[in-house]
Amino acid sequence: MADLSTSYLGLKLKNPLIAGSSPLTSSLDNLKRCEDAGLSAVVLKSIFEEQIDVDSESAVDESNAYLTHADAYGFMKQASMEQSIDAYLTLLVDAKQALDIPVIASINCRQNGSWIEYAKRFISCGADAIELNRYVVAADVEVEGPAIEKEYLSLVKSARKQLKLPISLKMGPAFSSLANMLRRLDELSIDGVVLFNRFYSPDIDINKLALVPAQMISSKDEYALSLRWTALMSEEVRYDICAATGIHSGSTVVKQLLAGAKAVQLCSVLLKQGLSSVAKMEKELSDWMDLHDYSSIPDFNGKLAQEKMPDPAKWERVQYMKSILEAQKG
Repeated sequence: MADLSTSYLGLKLKNPLIAGSSPLTSSLDNLKRCEDAGLSAVVLKSIFEEQIDVDSESAVDESNAYLTHADAYGFMKQASMEQSIDAYLTLLVDAKQALDIPVIASINCRQNGSWIEYAKRFISCGADAIELNRYVVAADVEVEGPAIEKEYLSLVKSARKQLKLPISLKMGPAFSSLANMLRRLDELSIDGVVLFNRFYSPDIDINKLALVPAQMISSKDEYALSLRWTALMSEEVRYDICAATGIHSGSTVVKQLLAGAKAVQLCSVLLKQGLSSVAKMEKELSDWMDLHDYSSIPDFNGKLAQEKMPDPAKWERVQYMKSILEAQKG
């Protein structure tokens, strides 16, 4: 029987399958189900700093008739914010008491917000690690690329300076030089990076002529981007890479591990196929390892990373004609 244990963010995991932030990780009952299903760690549903601010402003607006004093306004706003934070802290504390697997707190943060104070409170409540979520839609034509990069780097630098717990950054791929960005994160001594986040996107309802949310569930074919960048960077950086998006089968888990990922985050597959998919993926991974005579994940982890390939340029090729011709032959 193959040993599926691995290490991510300095945490010992019984297998590389982590429950990513989603509705499935927003309640204690679901967190228990995740552990029972065989997942090795859970990332709590992200707390959105921006949403907390919006909700607190709404609470103030609803009580506006009673807020004739500036101190009253500040009190109401702070009380509303504390209510949201307290609910998250309660979930974190309950999860740590009920689960035997690592619990990772997740914060969707803004550059100059209160997220650092939230993170400190999560740490005091027993979080095993902190996952920072950051995404910027670079839609302002006056803002140049380096300014966006500076925001990310400043956020991680601040987190590393003030937080002593393992820190990871869940990020998107939209950088002019992603490789350079990932290397610079390494220079800041971050513990891990999750490649990549799947963010909200708008769509258009052509009948109602209105904006609607686009499909948020990934498909089984969407792992290619994270696979490529995991393979390109896993031997170039010291931190752990966790692959995400489009991971719907054990074979895709194998691919990500071969590329150099230390773990993978599952989300859409759990929402789409249910938690029973975890045991299936775990078995597929174990069977593949037995078939290839690998007794543990370190035996093959990163075996096909770019730095270990006889033809490393293969991971960088973007020409598609050969692929089209091969597909036509098939």
